[in-house]
Amino acid sequence: MSDDVREVKSRIDIAELIGDYVQLRRRGASLWGLCPFHSEKTPSFSVSPERGTFHCFGCGKGGDAFSFLMEIEGLDFREALTQLADRAGVKLTPRAGRAAERSGAPARNVRNVLEEALKYFRSCLVGPGGEAARSYLARRSLGNDEWSRFELGWAPASWDALSKHLASQGVAVRETIDAGLVSEGDRGTYDRFRGRIIFPVRDEMAKIAGFGGRLIDGEGAKYVNSPEGDLFNKRRLLYLLHEAKRTIRERKRIILTEGYMDAIRAHTAGFTETVASLGTALTEEQASLVKRFADLCYIVYDADGAGQEAAIRGMYILQRARVEVRVVMLPEGRDPDDVLSEEGGAEAFERMLKKALPLPLYHVHARRRDLRTPGRQQAAREDVLSSLATLATLDLAEYIPAIAKGFGVLQHELLREIESRRRGLRSREEKREQKSAIYEEGIREVSSVYIDRTLDLECGLCSLLWQHETLRGAFEPSELLPLFTDEATAGIASALLTGETPDELDRRWREIGESACPNRLARGDAVVSEGELQPDHVPKIVETLRTNALRRRYEGLKPLVLSEEASEAEIAEYIELARKLKGGVR
Repeated sequence: MSDDVREVKSRIDIAELIGDYVQLRRRGASLWGLCPFHSEKTPSFSVSPERGTFHCFGCGKGGDAFSFLMEIEGLDFREALTQLADRAGVKLTPRAGRAAERSGAPARNVRNVLEEALKYFRSCLVGPGGEAARSYLARRSLGNDEWSRFELGWAPASWDALSKHLASQGVAVRETIDAGLVSEGDRGTYDRFRGRIIFPVRDEMAKIAGFGGRLIDGEGAKYVNSPEGDLFNKRRLLYLLHEAKRTIRERKRIILTEGYMDAIRAHTAGFTETVASLGTALTEEQASLVKRFADLCYIVYDADGAGQEAAIRGMYILQRARVEVRVVMLPEGRDPDDVLSEEGGAEAFERMLKKALPLPLYHVHARRRDLRTPGRQQAAREDVLSSLATLATLDLAEYIPAIAKGFGVLQHELLREIESRRRGLRSREEKREQKSAIYEEGIREVSSVYIDRTLDLECGLCSLLWQHETLRGAFEPSELLPLFTDEATAGIASALLTGETPDELDRRWREIGESACPNRLARGDAVVSEGELQPDHVPKIVETLRTNALRRRYEGLKPLVLSEEASEAEIAEYIELARKLKGGVR
């Protein structure tokens, strides 16, 4: 490990670094949260501040601060070193700095093309041809400061203005098509965004993903977005999250609106914890994203029918992700932009937040007319009851009196109806689980991805050997190595037991780009931290691994014995193994 790497690593607080991306909670000696690398509802992502490592038991990713930043930001090692050095206030040696600078020269890719397009759109807004756009934004009370703050731009009403600009910058036509900036038609290619205010959409790490464009005059769809693809996927994006996430953590809440202008207006009014869902249909991926940053979400959708229906669907998705939901009721026919643009709008909006209804009460409120209208009553009741049945009893308890009143029934009658639907849900869930269990069993038979508890023990043992030099002299390689089932953990143990130091291994792994071994160590760190394992637990771990090795050999011999194909020596070994496993290994 170079002096630069060692110095940066010693100064970086991995919990603080990862906390910029993941909402972490302490559990024992470790911090836990929802993994940023895959979608999950139950935290399986562990961070060990003491050891400076992370590991996800769900997807298997793990490592140190360098590994995390490289994975989440898509950087190579030198780029990650440069960023972490800046964060830690470490001045890199000239050699390391030059190497990082050389490796930081990116090849042109989709994001580069999108950033070049954004520069063009922003220049068009302030240029001679942007007067119509500037007038529109002025009518919406958005001036130069907001243009700059939210990177607003203007796409000229031309079929190929952007295409020509990008071509002049050496961008190939195929690259502009891949970036979703140019479309293909019967008569050739043409700019996707024309005559529109441009809103750049960035992901939670502030990487550009695509654009939204609002028409200000003429015919056509009011809003056009970048086409769905690997980068621009509305199911996984929340507009302005990269700007809002710090305030979200400070205020411990997130405000969710429908569109670009609502979110921008909220930010200018001081509600910088606001994001937009890019439409009314909130997805499970977006709900998981919300959960990573906050446990409380205020939904502020338009007061029209579509907005109310979207709020109801979205709140149940959020609730299933274990997010507490409050729904803000706006005046009839108003949206957040309308309310916040008025004099005293920020104060009025804050009052509305304080009066926001929890999920169960809002659903009953939204269906209040149908619940009292013959011909609609039954469908409305079924809609509400079936939805309420998906919630935990404790989440409902305090609202039961008000819900029963809204239904016009006694509380015990309401509870009986909800429980009836819960039984139906449980029955369907059990059938799904049975099918899933059968599928999982089949997968385990053929998949090399499946890893049992033995791997956790092997990783934990490697972590303890790595951390405690005295343990490495307590075992002979020939005694310990045959107990390992995993190639990476066996390699780590072999290297440590034969005299290689952690620093030497770490340096070698970085030089060759090795990832499996650091991941195994990070997993081991999480196992050690979660189980509060100490060096004196190692004999028990080794004993368990030895027992597991005997059991594997026993299971391997069993088919031979049962089919009478085993030799006398194999039969004798099988009987001895059975005796040891039954009576305990000595």
